[in-house]
Amino acid sequence: MEVRELDDRTLIEHENGYAEIRELAPGVFVTRYYGAAPVQLVAPIAARFDQRIVEGYRISMSIDATDLAFFEAEFRRQWTEWMGRNKAHLDDVHLLFSSRLVMMGAALVNATIGPKIKSFAERSEFDAAITAAVLDRA
Repeated sequence: MEVRELDDRTLIEHENGYAEIRELAPGVFVTRYYGAAPVQLVAPIAARFDQRIVEGYRISMSIDATDLAFFEAEFRRQWTEWMGRNKAHLDDVHLLFSSRLVMMGAALVNATIGPKIKSFAERSEFDAAITAAVLDRA
């Protein structure tokens, strides 16, 4: 796995795909997954979120999973645990999906930690939720 800091995003490449993380405003993150989502992706992304929490920010997570083909069960489990531990610092989680598998994973997380994940099938609605999160920080 390779983590690269680019001008406007962090790119995490792995054997079966990659993830991009952008921070649009302090604590407002958009993560896009391509290919697979192995458990190794959790630690570097969660570390960024944890740093913002330490700095006093709430976390707004927006996840674009339209190009996500597969996620490991442990990936979902670790994110569920992270969200459960940090739900006092976590705004709603916005999830753009195109796969029933992703939608079912979100339902499992919501059943565990409460209704934090708001799922979107339309990009325009997802983008509007991100814009609202950014404006909320201004």
